[in-house]
Amino acid sequence: MPKRKLSWASLLLALATSPILPSQASSSPAGNLWQVVDEGFEARSIQLDGQPYQTSIKLQVLRLDLERFQLRLIDSRAFGSDRMEIKTLAKKARALAAVNGGFFLPDSRPLGLLIIDGREVNPLRKTDWGVFLVQEKRPKIIHTREFQNEGAVSQALQVGPRLVVEGKEMRLKKQAARRSALGITFKNQVILLCSEETIIYAQDLARIFRLPESEGGLECRDALSLDGGPSAQMFAEYKSLKIDIPGGWAIPNGIGVFKRQP
Repeated sequence: MPKRKLSWASLLLALATSPILPSQASSSPAGNLWQVVDEGFEARSIQLDGQPYQTSIKLQVLRLDLERFQLRLIDSRAFGSDRMEIKTLAKKARALAAVNGGFFLPDSRPLGLLIIDGREVNPLRKTDWGVFLVQEKRPKIIHTREFQNEGAVSQALQVGPRLVVEGKEMRLKKQAARRSALGITFKNQVILLCSEETIIYAQDLARIFRLPESEGGLECRDALSLDGGPSAQMFAEYKSLKIDIPGGWAIPNGIGVFKRQP
């Protein structure tokens, strides 16, 4: 039986009548691919617009393997200043990349637990926040009440709210702002994230952290919001990667990325 030829007219008619859902058109994961900067260090830009998200979203994201790279809290006071922009702080600390850290008081003192290289710089605050910590190269995000420092915690930062807990989105206040955040994947990789020129609802950010990569998400087991608004900022300058997202003001501390020495 001879093959039936499809005319251009019938092809155009078929395309015109094929349904395209808004979510398919606006938030497809196509193009949101990871760039391998180095083994264990990846970067990705994410742009989402339309349902189910409440605002247009643009994010810069880093994904890190802590077997090859090290995360350390970096403190402006170690370099003679109460506060610095993250770009300046990263360069002074010789970090390959950095994102802003936790909350702080008007006098620039940290608000909440801060442990740097095993030394407690600021005490734990009794509040309904989370704690990001690194213990023997293993990253964790826990609730404040779960934290116990038995001497093996090398880095810790108390901030919040938690966005994802054991793969489930938390219920969050309906508030849009510039955002920075941190997540841990099911493979124990660490995600550092900062919004670029956009404001985001916390619930939408939690959804992005939770969703599998096949649906355009970051596939994280746990995620935690860092200080947002004018504090949200990120800088990276490593090999082919350059990111410079300034904040609205200087900040007292951040999370820096460093190469592990063999």
